[in-house]
Amino acid sequence: MDALDKNQDIYDRIWATLPSPQHTAWPIWPDLSRELAAGGRALELGCGVLPRIPIAGGYFADLSPAALDKLHGLGGHCVRSAGSLPFSDRTFQVVCAFEVLEHIPDDERTLAELSRVLVPSGALFFSVPVEPALFTRFDTAVGHVRRYDAKVLAARLAEKGLVIERWATQPNNFSPMMGHLAGAFLDATRRLPRLTVWLKRKAIAGELQLKLTWPTATQTVASSPSPAAATQVHENRRGIDSFFSIPQERPRRK
Repeated sequence: MDALDKNQDIYDRIWATLPSPQHTAWPIWPDLSRELAAGGRALELGCGVLPRIPIAGGYFADLSPAALDKLHGLGGHCVRSAGSLPFSDRTFQVVCAFEVLEHIPDDERTLAELSRVLVPSGALFFSVPVEPALFTRFDTAVGHVRRYDAKVLAARLAEKGLVIERWATQPNNFSPMMGHLAGAFLDATRRLPRLTVWLKRKAIAGELQLKLTWPTATQTVASSPSPAAATQVHENRRGIDSFFSIPQERPRRK
């Protein structure tokens, strides 16, 4: 079973059972809503049944038939894809990929596609686990194929014409030993669907309570498009980072 098949096997059963929270309940919504205020289309990649953009009228790309069926039933425009996107260049004002890229073996193609479909005045919102040294059995149990080095990621985005303007960090909750134990527990309970869904519900409840604190103006990545400068604020930061990224040609915020 390859990585994408494994991810579908892990999440399809979860998405078939979980309800979709209101998009306004997610901590990122105030920032997303500002970007969507002027109109334009929004695309979200790999969200399952947990989209941060409004479902009705939104565009969604995912591998899970269960998730796509639910989103379609609620008024979403859905396509089954994890690689090439069936949309024209410069189609979307907002593109989202929250905790998705770490699941995709060929993330280079995915980054290129996300950049391609974004309008020059638009914004890419995404989150990924950072710090490769923290990769444990927990990561493999939930379908991750990598954790990211923030400096390397910023440089790769710059090659695609994107600049990280802002970021926020959710601290890592696992020591390496706890990560391995948590992964072993998840692997052992994989075929207990009620327990798996209960655990996911608990994780979602925690995510809904997060407070995203963006850096001050002196720290913001928008002050410099340099990958090195852009990631200085990541020193000694570990966990999951949320990024707000913009095309290089877009005027940056003061």
